[in-house]
Amino acid sequence: MAGPNEQVVISAVPLMGELIVPALMNIGATFPEIGVVYRSELGFANLADCSTIAIRAGAEPAGDRLAVRWLGRISVALVATQAYIARHGLPETPADLARYEMVAHDFPDGAAPWSRWLLHHTRTQRTIFRTNDETVLRLAIRSGRCAGFLPISSLIWSPELVELMPSSDEWAAPLWLVHDRGASQACRDVGRELADIVSRQLE
Repeated sequence: MAGPNEQVVISAVPLMGELIVPALMNIGATFPEIGVVYRSELGFANLADCSTIAIRAGAEPAGDRLAVRWLGRISVALVATQAYIARHGLPETPADLARYEMVAHDFPDGAAPWSRWLLHHTRTQRTIFRTNDETVLRLAIRSGRCAGFLPISSLIWSPELVELMPSSDEWAAPLWLVHDRGASQACRDVGRELADIVSRQLE
């Protein structure tokens, strides 16, 4: 059992908030003695403090000191508001996306599966806005000024958003939960519960 007033840090890749935060709120009711800090960041966190859990997308993290659990694949949707679609219409082919203003997360082009897909299908992209804040990304899309990729769950929480085209498996990213093998009991408790909840949602 975790000791009183212990703290666990969750370091998650951007755009995971809608998936991870509700799970953490449930876990907090189970382990009220554990405080949680949530950070949305692209860089790989230092897990050697034994109190940090990383949620990472892409290739499986590797390292002798790492305890790694597969969570599933996170699906994304290419979305815009009804007002944006009324002005620009829906794309007939992926190549048509070259004429759409886009908002993107502030990481290198091609770093995410959906951005690689977009680069493959369009010679140029009209990326008018970048941010390292997932809330700001959503606000930009909801403004009606641009389109962008968001977790497909955003369509549930934001009924004003509409898919520009059907979501593709090519856009999905593998998701992993990682912590140090010598992690504290609190870290292991939160990691186990978080992995169970998230993996069920991604089935």
